[in-house]
Amino acid sequence: MNKKGMVENRVKWRNIIVFCTLAYAIFWIPFFGTLSEGQQNGDGGVWKTVFGILGPFSPLIAAVFVRLTFREGFRDARLGFRVKWRYWALAILLPFFWNGVQDGLQLMFGYAAMDWSHIAEGLYRVPINLFGGMLIFIGEEFGWRSYLLERLRPLGRMRALLISGVIWSLWHAPLVSIPNANYGEQIDFSGTILTLGVFVFAGFIFGWLYLESGSVWPCVLMHSYNNLVTLRLFSEAWQAKTEPSLSANALMALGPIVIVWVILYMRKGFHESVPATG
Repeated sequence: MNKKGMVENRVKWRNIIVFCTLAYAIFWIPFFGTLSEGQQNGDGGVWKTVFGILGPFSPLIAAVFVRLTFREGFRDARLGFRVKWRYWALAILLPFFWNGVQDGLQLMFGYAAMDWSHIAEGLYRVPINLFGGMLIFIGEEFGWRSYLLERLRPLGRMRALLISGVIWSLWHAPLVSIPNANYGEQIDFSGTILTLGVFVFAGFIFGWLYLESGSVWPCVLMHSYNNLVTLRLFSEAWQAKTEPSLSANALMALGPIVIVWVILYMRKGFHESVPATG
C-alpha cells in the first residue's frame, strides 16, 4: 500500500472526538435542561421544545458539521437507495422478531394481556408511522452508522462495530438512567447496565446491516419500524396490567437481540476486515 493509501486508512480520531462531543452535547444539554426546568416549574419550558427539535437530529447535525468543517465531503455517506431486497426485508423482519418475542414474554409473565378483537384497529398507522419515522431516524443513522461507523472501519469490522455500538449506547444513557425520565423514581443500576447492553448488541446488528447493504437507508427503515410501528401497531389491543421494572424489561429485550447477534456472529458477519473507502 502506498503512502497515500495508508493516510486514507487511518482513523481520524480528532474528527471522531469532535463529532461525538457535538452529538452528545446537542442531545444531553437540552435533555438535562428539560429535567431541571421541569423540577422547578413542573414543565420543561423552552428546553423541552429545543430537545424535541434538536435531540433526535443531534448525530446528523454533528456529522454534517464535521464533514463540512474538515472537508471530508459526503462521498462515503452511503446514501444510495439501490439495495438488494433481502436487506429491506431484514430491516422489517428483525425488529418484528425481537419485539415480538419481548411482547410475548410480557404476556407470558402477566405484565399485559391482548384483546384480540381489536388487533387490526391500528393497521392504518403502519405507513404513516413507518415513513414518518424515517424522517426522524435518519438523524441517528446518518450520524452513528453513516459517519461514526464509517470512520472506524480501518480498525476492522468487529472493533468498529463494538466501539460505535458502545458510543451509541452511552448517548442514550440519560434516557434510561435518570429517575423519572422514563422508568421509576430511583436509579436502577442493574437495569441501566442491561439496557445499555441491549443497545450495544443492537448497534452490532444495525451496523452489520449498514455494512452489508452498502446503504444507510435500510438502517433508517429498521430504526423507524422498531421504534414507531412495532410499539404502536397493536396499541388498541394491548392491555397493560403492570409496568415491568427496567431490569425486567431489559432482560426480556436482551434475549432475542442476543439470538440475532449470535446467528450473525456464527455466520462471520462481524469478522470481516473492511477497508475504509476513499
